[in-house]
Amino acid sequence: MRRIQITFLSAGLLFGSLSLLNTAQAANEGTDTVPPPPQIQQAEPDTNAAQPDASTSPSSQSNDGITPTTPAQSDTSAPNTPPTYDLTTIIIDYKEYKIGDTVPQQYLDKTYTITEWQKRNLPAPQENTHWAYINANYILITNDVGKIVMGKSGDIFFRG
Repeated sequence: MRRIQITFLSAGLLFGSLSLLNTAQAANEGTDTVPPPPQIQQAEPDTNAAQPDASTSPSSQSNDGITPTTPAQSDTSAPNTPPTYDLTTIIIDYKEYKIGDTVPQQYLDKTYTITEWQKRNLPAPQENTHWAYINANYILITNDVGKIVMGKSGDIFFRG
């Protein structure tokens, strides 16, 4: 009977210390620094994006092939230039779509349709099109077949 008590006590101490070890490690790490997965690529009016310059921060470059790169910030010499929310590439169900492509049939359902586009800072939909909210992005698609007409980043909702 004494051996069973010692075994249970030892197991309890082991599991208790493991939970304390994880808590101590988490306290030393601070916050999670893992970047979010890349969902979209925003359209950049700058054509010199392929040539990095000396002013590009090292955090926007990736050498390990695993960490996604973030687009370089646009020129800050014009502070009154409004940000662009236009998308050229949209990821839907792990597949890349561009303007002119057709979205999967399931996204033509009314559950994805945005009716109050003004409150979300979106332009008025063209005739026979509607706004849809897919993967945290706003996509203007045709009513009949779901052809992508325009894409806007979901960040446009928070525009001031």
